[in-house]
Amino acid sequence: MSFSGKTVIITGSSNGIGRSAALLFAQDGANVTITGRNAERLEETRKLILKSGVSESHLNSVVADVTTSDGQNLLVKSTLDKFEKIHILVILRVQVQMYRKT
Repeated sequence: MSFSGKTVIITGSSNGIGRSAALLFAQDGANVTITGRNAERLEETRKLILKSGVSESHLNSVVADVTTSDGQNLLVKSTLDKFEKIHILVILRVQVQMYRKT
């Protein structure tokens, strides 16, 4: 299966499964937005993807906390500004806090 022409956002892509998923999608032709809260680790992911032969034009890197609405808005806006569409969303390492009224 080829992801050529598809745009993928992968949260938590600064390490682990997210980093691996970003690399695989990018190598398979997708436009990939990587995101995470740690700028240094996210840059490591970006460099790894570029080193694998993926063009900078197919990669978007966004430092953001996607547990906040501001972070979510930044992520979506940045992706749409660069790639115009979003086809696939992979959500990893997002902590959601539940509040219960007492």
